[in-house]
Amino acid sequence: MRVNLIISLALIGSMSAPTAMAQSKPVPQKNSGKSSTARIVEDVPNPRVSLDRNLIRVNASKTPSGFPVPRYVSLKYSNSNGRTGPSSAHPVAWNYKRRGLPMIVVAETEQWRKVRDVNGDESWMKRRLLDGRRMVLARTEIILRAKPRSDSKGRAIAAKGALLDLEGCEPTGWCRVESEDGRLVGYALQNLLWGAEPL
Repeated sequence: MRVNLIISLALIGSMSAPTAMAQSKPVPQKNSGKSSTARIVEDVPNPRVSLDRNLIRVNASKTPSGFPVPRYVSLKYSNSNGRTGPSSAHPVAWNYKRRGLPMIVVAETEQWRKVRDVNGDESWMKRRLLDGRRMVLARTEIILRAKPRSDSKGRAIAAKGALLDLEGCEPTGWCRVESEDGRLVGYALQNLLWGAEPL
C-alpha cells in the first residue's frame, strides 16, 4: 500500500508543484500607456485557515448574473488580471498565474466580478475570466481516502497546494475530490480544503 501512495503522490505533485507565492513585476496598462506594479501570483501555498465571514449576501434574483453572492468560482485561464475597480481603465492589482485557483465572488456588475482569493485579497475581474467549476486547494498534505472515513484505505496523497475538482461534500464533513486529470479520486476532510466550506 505504501508504494501505491508514493506513486500517487508523484502524480498529484507533478500537477501542482509549489512555486514562489508572489513577486512584484511591472504590468503594462493598455489604456493609459503607463506601467503600474502588480503582484504576480503563481501559487498560494499558505491559504487562510478560515474564511472571513464578513460577506454581504445577495439573492440570485437580485444579481446581474442570476447567481447568488457570495459564491465560489475558479480561474478559467493561467494568466488573469485582477484590477482595482470594475473597468479596464483601472490598474492591475494582481496577476494570477494558476488556472483553476478557487475564488469567492463577493460583488458583481453586468460584466465584472469582485473576487476574494485564498489570502483574502480582493480585486475586480472580467466575468469571462471566471468559471463556475468548483475547485479546491489543499491546505496541507492530504491523504485521499477510498471512503469518507478516517480509517479508510488511503488511495493517494495530495500535496499541499494541490488543486482538486470538488464533486461534493457530505454532512459528515468529508468531500469527494478528483485530480484535474481525473485519474485520482478520493475523500478528504472538508476543513483541509480551501473552497469547500459553506459560504
